[in-house]
Amino acid sequence: MTPTVVKAADAAQFLSVVPRMLGYHPTRSLVVIPFHGGSSLGAMRFDLPEGDGESLDRTAATVTGMACRLPEADAIAAIAYTDARFHDEARMPHLELFAALERRADACGLRVTDLLCVAADGWASFLDEDRPAAGRPLDELTWAGSEDVPAPDGDQATGAELPACSAEERAHVAKAMTALGDAVTVLCGPDAGAGGSGRSVRRPRPAAPHRDGSSAAPRASATPAYDRDSFGRPVARTASGAASSAAPRTGASDLGPVPAPVSGAAEHEASDSDASSRVDPQALATVCRLDDLPQFFEDALSGQLEAGDVYGMAALVWCLARPALRDVALVQWSGNLAQGDEAFDAQLRWEAGEEYPAHLAMRMWGEGEQPQVSRLEAALALSRHAAALSPRASQPGALAMCAWLSWALGRSTHAAAYAERACRIEAEHGLSQIVLSFVSAGHLPDWAFRRASRR
Repeated sequence: MTPTVVKAADAAQFLSVVPRMLGYHPTRSLVVIPFHGGSSLGAMRFDLPEGDGESLDRTAATVTGMACRLPEADAIAAIAYTDARFHDEARMPHLELFAALERRADACGLRVTDLLCVAADGWASFLDEDRPAAGRPLDELTWAGSEDVPAPDGDQATGAELPACSAEERAHVAKAMTALGDAVTVLCGPDAGAGGSGRSVRRPRPAAPHRDGSSAAPRASATPAYDRDSFGRPVARTASGAASSAAPRTGASDLGPVPAPVSGAAEHEASDSDASSRVDPQALATVCRLDDLPQFFEDALSGQLEAGDVYGMAALVWCLARPALRDVALVQWSGNLAQGDEAFDAQLRWEAGEEYPAHLAMRMWGEGEQPQVSRLEAALALSRHAAALSPRASQPGALAMCAWLSWALGRSTHAAAYAERACRIEAEHGLSQIVLSFVSAGHLPDWAFRRASRR
């Protein structure tokens, strides 16, 4: 995709461009735009700092330090969007912050192209010695460029709301999740159905041999009388140690007298009993779709969970609510299907006592190969839809995925909103707390400081 080039002849035109570059109208924000020569390298938004000179200097140091992480950056511009007014103190607001930014940029060897303030009653440049004490009129900032550049929508918090869905849709997914849990319990045992990692749902690939020639596999069952198949079902061992069907073979000599037909009230009672204990066949079929979990995640990402696929959406919510499975999706959606396979097998081996590979773990911290923006965007849309349809108790997993994906895309404000919503449901939710710590510390993924992927 070819980027749109917009030229600004003066400070007023530049200020009219910034909201369209961001896609929203910043409020109570400090926006820093790094430059290479005369071209911008993107934009970074921070909450507008308050406090004494020391705290403002720390903010200025953080801001310029992040700009310095861009290898090509040689200059910055900064804009304060504030509710304060020129009229309140008969001067431009946030002068101390701009002075701190100028000092820090100079110390870092960054040229300052402009330091601007857009207040409630006017605008001005810190570098303009002739700026009016009452500021310049805000109507000078009206966009006069091409309509091909989309108009901004809302402020930095806009867009973090979950998609609208009806109570009926949520009820259908909740019912499907209950049926899915019953099916998982039948196929994989009560631990998996109650919220285990789900590692018995799919047979692991043969483990890679160690240097001594041995191989690793998930821990064996504590019960020596039988093994389990790929769905966790018990399979009896023969005397030689080989696995065979847990149920004995039935021959003609095993058959007893055929009972008389059941009729009347007894037949009705038996039918009711059978119906109440029956496992939903659609739920059983959905569990089978999880036999290849990375492929299920890839199908979901590519849009193969159709609007009416209630059981498929229930399965996705079920997976995202389980950290072991959610982390596979995180690695895969920010990478590719092969990395999802690797992450799944690594999870199995980690549960068996092996070390989790560092190159996979570092993805969560924002290090490693740069993800494709298109995959992150698609995964965020999918996770938002899953969160909107989730029963409240299962919602934190999908919300945490929304938070991480937003953070990975450089949308820390949205990331914090999703993570805080998850923590209101589950106060100690792990991934949500990790994302909140990233946002609080101003930590961005390493790939945010590289050229955007054009793939």
